[in-house]
Amino acid sequence: MAASILIFLGLTYTFVEAGGYSLLEAFAKTLLFSTSFNAGLLVSIGTYRLFFHRCRKFPGPVGAKLSRFYVAYLNAKSYQFYKELEDMHETYGDFVRTGPRELSILDKDAVALIYGSNSECRKASWYAQGGNDPDVVAINMIRDAKTYRQRRRAWDRGLANKAVTTYEPRVKAKADVFIEQLRANAGKPMDVTAWSMFFGFDVMGDVGFSKDFNNVTSGIEHPAIQQIHKHMSIFGVLQALPWLMNILASIPGAASSFYEFFTFCAEQMREKEIEYSSEKNPRDVAAWLIKAVIEKDVSASPTPQSLADDSRSLIIAGSDTTANTLAIMLFYLTKNPSKLETLQRLIDAAVPGGPSTWNYDSIKTVTYIDDIINEALRLKPPVIHGGPRETPAKGIHVGDVYIPGNTTVSVPYLLIQRDPRWWKEAEDFIPERFGERRAEMGTDDAPWLPFTLGTHACAGKGLAYMILRTSLSLIVQNFDVSFAPGETGETFDTGFLDTFLLALPPLHLQFSPRVRA
Repeated sequence: MAASILIFLGLTYTFVEAGGYSLLEAFAKTLLFSTSFNAGLLVSIGTYRLFFHRCRKFPGPVGAKLSRFYVAYLNAKSYQFYKELEDMHETYGDFVRTGPRELSILDKDAVALIYGSNSECRKASWYAQGGNDPDVVAINMIRDAKTYRQRRRAWDRGLANKAVTTYEPRVKAKADVFIEQLRANAGKPMDVTAWSMFFGFDVMGDVGFSKDFNNVTSGIEHPAIQQIHKHMSIFGVLQALPWLMNILASIPGAASSFYEFFTFCAEQMREKEIEYSSEKNPRDVAAWLIKAVIEKDVSASPTPQSLADDSRSLIIAGSDTTANTLAIMLFYLTKNPSKLETLQRLIDAAVPGGPSTWNYDSIKTVTYIDDIINEALRLKPPVIHGGPRETPAKGIHVGDVYIPGNTTVSVPYLLIQRDPRWWKEAEDFIPERFGERRAEMGTDDAPWLPFTLGTHACAGKGLAYMILRTSLSLIVQNFDVSFAPGETGETFDTGFLDTFLLALPPLHLQFSPRVRA
């Protein structure tokens, strides 16, 4: 941008000094020259992308073939790009060109090729939106697989089964506070989208930083929750134009909406660093990351900036995703009361003494809870689209289709997990497909990847299951659930937004204390 301005001014000056033009005439002449040049350049680029580009054989909207601004426009139009993408795949097939060198692939064979442990694809340049230096970015933005695996070790220590076991009583304590709020508001409409986020954010605060944000206790939304939603809504549009994020970051004030949230996240990590003592065993995920830094472990975040960015990953991934999944499970169980009754019966059998004798070891034996979690994640995965990957220089073959090298490819998680070619009764909520009907429904051969796969699979999967098992089991053990008057769940079911992460509309449910015989 600066170079273009300098060239424009230099050419204007040349016309004045060498050509004898007045300043106004020189400016007009330079403007004409630059307009003609840029018009010719754009026509040349457009012609190349449409007719000579290595991805020219793949079908897709003309606008997408010409520029990623087309996808950004579709994102901004309704924040439901997943619907636009579904229409594209219905129109153009399984391989759709969504940008000059971007492809969306709706093919089961592509999943392992793109995301699997043995994939030759690497994270695309999309992940360089915050810079290409792995020393100054969050772990999830690292492109180099070796560097990522090295940094991942510190996260794995804080999220390993041994660590998760120490978090269990703290998650139970937060869930108990949630149950008390539901009991205090029994029979009244409650927005479970909001309350699930309150719970998820409080759990993240405790497990992530040993802090209490008191959302559930107060019933008041912490400002950071709104900052998360604002951050993701902007990101939802700009994700199609990652290079624009770098430009905005260099313009004072242009990214203020981002930095408000960034500052909050960095402050949580700084406060944790101040209070952390290397003589104590880490009590939370952030402490494990700081311990690695203090001990100069090879897995440590290499700079203060990368550690601060890691806090952002921890806060978003640790709160928003589990909160959404809890609300989604409650929606589907309310919509399918027979499934709710089955779950309640199984929990009652596992914990015959009632809520006062609830214990996590008993709850883990109720595999139907996991079936419900898995089915909710299938129907509405927290991350709607698979992360973009770049094919190796030699390209890859997906079945009989050759994908050229240096092409950005991705699989749309939401669409492939609802595709009737691989999922029987794909639009229906059938938890049994992950349990007793697994063979009948062909689940093992179907693409299911809400935690993604391979090297970059979610480190917090075990923690997420523990939080969801605990919260869901306690809620349905204590309450019957129904739609509030006037609530059908239709808007919740079909009106969720695509902000890279799934963003849910309000859902008003009523909770009634269960009466046991």
